[in-house]
Amino acid sequence: KIKIKANADYISELSKKIDECIIDENGNFKLKANITETVYAQIQIGFLNGDFYLEPGKTYKINISHQNYKEDDKESPFLSKKRLNIELINNDNNELNTLINKFNVIYNDFIIKNFNALYQRRDKSRIDTLQNKINIEFGKIKNNYFNNYIKYRLAGLEQMGRLKNNKKLYTNYLYNQPVLYNHVEYMYFFNEFYEKFFYNGNHSIKTEDLKRYINTERSYLSLLDSLGRDSLVKNEVIREMVFLKGMKELYYSKIYNNDNIIDIISRFASKTKFPEHKKIAFNLIESLVALKPGSSAPDFKLQDLKGTTYNLSSFTGKYTYICFFTTWCAGCMPENDAIVDLKKKYNDKVNFVNIAADKQALNLMYYVEKNKYDWYFLYSENNTDIFENYKVNSFPVYILINPQGNIVNYPAMKPSEGIDIIFNKLFKKDIPISNDNQ
Repeated sequence: KIKIKANADYISELSKKIDECIIDENGNFKLKANITETVYAQIQIGFLNGDFYLEPGKTYKINISHQNYKEDDKESPFLSKKRLNIELINNDNNELNTLINKFNVIYNDFIIKNFNALYQRRDKSRIDTLQNKINIEFGKIKNNYFNNYIKYRLAGLEQMGRLKNNKKLYTNYLYNQPVLYNHVEYMYFFNEFYEKFFYNGNHSIKTEDLKRYINTERSYLSLLDSLGRDSLVKNEVIREMVFLKGMKELYYSKIYNNDNIIDIISRFASKTKFPEHKKIAFNLIESLVALKPGSSAPDFKLQDLKGTTYNLSSFTGKYTYICFFTTWCAGCMPENDAIVDLKKKYNDKVNFVNIAADKQALNLMYYVEKNKYDWYFLYSENNTDIFENYKVNSFPVYILINPQGNIVNYPAMKPSEGIDIIFNKLFKKDIPISNDNQ
């Protein structure tokens, strides 16, 4: 399977699938993207990704370098970070991907040669030298996305090198400038510029006030008004975007009520007059509550080694303890061995389900038979959707789901970490629980 995805927006960073298909026996595929503006997309095969820019109305012919996608390489795809090598079959030197690749070569070479001058000596003249070179190379290019790509990449360089103060950066690149919600470099600059702004702004909001606005009043208006005291967020559009970004950052702090933050974002979404902000707010809610205790667990459709198909509803009626693993993962083996005793103890109340990321079903079959495991082992068949939906970024990962199909714990404790204690509490077993175990 090959997929093409893109961020729904660059504040929630919620990834959305654009299209997918099965690569045929000759290695050919065809994907479609119904888009109205340029999109920075990711092409994905299994756990491998490659980047590509899509412009409306364009057709692309690409070649992806050969790899053996079925071969188990016995290393974590989350650590190795291998990339798809995508080659554009195109003779147009003014095509966007070609232009950006050419610019990136110039930019990266400049950074390597001028790092100390920029970041230690803050030599602003070096930026002028780079700008002159860019003007000579790309001065006649009329592509707006590409020109803004250059503009905000250089803005980020000025910001990181502290070559201009925040007021000048705001005036030059944000104030009275079009808000480019879906431009990767504009939004990267925006997110860096307003990073943790609730805490770091010239008129940053005191923690006591934030607690009151969120935990007691649940008031998005108070938060927006407090932000408005800073000259860098006087613009109403920018202020609302900073508010949404701030809500995402505060959500992960333990001192603010998460449910109240979701409620605040929801109230804001119903009142904002900017459609793009409403969309970002709903994306943000979807992203934040995913896999939260009480939320619906993502469904799946997988087969066991006998070819029987299972989905999440196949396991309703009991708690379900899911383990994402691989047969070659050294840390997975002792955890699976520990499930043997857990299954004997809780088989009437818990479904034990292992989902393997191995590329070869035969490896899983040998693994199960060799160890005489007798619970559910499902096979992903090189389909990474389930790992993305459950945000699996390492092996093993455990999830506990209740009989109604809702998340109880994510990530759940491993067998070695004391999931037995959680089971006992759920089933009201009368056992002493130490503070350490809690």
